[in-house]
Amino acid sequence: MGPSAVARLAQLPVVHSACSKLLVLYADTKCNHPSLKSVCEVLENKVTALGSAACHRVSPVMVKLEPQISIANDVACRSLDWLETTFPVLHAPPEQVNLSFPLQS
Repeated sequence: MGPSAVARLAQLPVVHSACSKLLVLYADTKCNHPSLKSVCEVLENKVTALGSAACHRVSPVMVKLEPQISIANDVACRSLDWLETTFPVLHAPPEQVNLSFPLQS
């Protein structure tokens, strides 16, 4: 079995670039605003704890739904195949993508 649709989507240059920029922005914001840093750290800890609890509780359901999840992943992968074939620009580095529509202010 190949990579999941989510993994493939995350590997697209424009998606990867956007996520990287958001990560840098988040880290810079935490560094430059000490009051926000403490709030962010508390929230990060809460989200981590909630995520762990959710994964533990959802595991039995995921096992039961694995066939449906696999089918959904296959459909999503085929859709990504079509998008990548139809729009090869998806594999271009973001700085090389030329916006062909005017940005409205």
